[in-house]
Amino acid sequence: MAITSTPLSIEKMDNAPLIITKHSAAFWRVTLDNPPINLMGPDMIAGLQRLMDIVETDKALKVIVFDSAHKDYFVSHFDVLRGAEVPMVSGKLGVQQWVDVSNRLHNAGVISIASIRGRVRGIGSEFILACDMRFASKEQAIFGHLEVGMGLLPGGGAAEYLPLLSGYARALEIAVSADDYDADTAAVYGWINRAFPDKQLDAFVNNLATRISGFELPALQATKTILLQRAGGRPDPFEIQESTNKFFELYQRPEAQALLAKLMEKGFQTDSDTEYRLGHHLGLLAGE
Repeated sequence: MAITSTPLSIEKMDNAPLIITKHSAAFWRVTLDNPPINLMGPDMIAGLQRLMDIVETDKALKVIVFDSAHKDYFVSHFDVLRGAEVPMVSGKLGVQQWVDVSNRLHNAGVISIASIRGRVRGIGSEFILACDMRFASKEQAIFGHLEVGMGLLPGGGAAEYLPLLSGYARALEIAVSADDYDADTAAVYGWINRAFPDKQLDAFVNNLATRISGFELPALQATKTILLQRAGGRPDPFEIQESTNKFFELYQRPEAQALLAKLMEKGFQTDSDTEYRLGHHLGLLAGE
């Protein structure tokens, strides 16, 4: 079963930086497109929540691939300047909107795959961790958790997902170093499934997704459910909510605000060297 040369449809989601390409009824690709640096802000989070409403009711969909329209940024990080616009109570469970989205994605009856080029930090990492599988470009993917370097903590699911995949010691290293990691290291640490030479990434992910889309949905769903149970891979959304609350609590501190102000002066949240080499600049910030 192969991807047809002409997709069934390509649609830009209304009022959200998401492009949905339906390769078949069973295989969709969702492209994140929030230039210039693909910040995860309220519009993207709300769009992903609406996407999950669609995914959960579609009876034919089996596999969904997430990628980015911007080769340098998959999801740079959370848009801290617009954080107050993200509802703290939302969705079926009455948790913060991002927690609702990531929990529903992780537990959805479809297989989700992140195909990663560019920087994926903070909530971007938490987004790919909520997916079922993650594959990345050796040359173009960079991973990191910036939060501790800003006086915060990883609060959108990393504290719950990363230890399951990487173990405590490596998860702690990732979190407290606030540094950038290449795709090869991310693969060794279990952060992602595999890293590929960039020219091979699309073909591998497309072939895998197409192959999965040809199998029976009940078998896919039962296998995902059982493996999640056996692996202990269903983090409690209310534990993630607790981490999220702590993130916002730390964000309100004058010390954290001062660090943010210094980063903003250096070009944080713009297409700048600060964002391009954020791990490096956080290290400099710590020494000031």
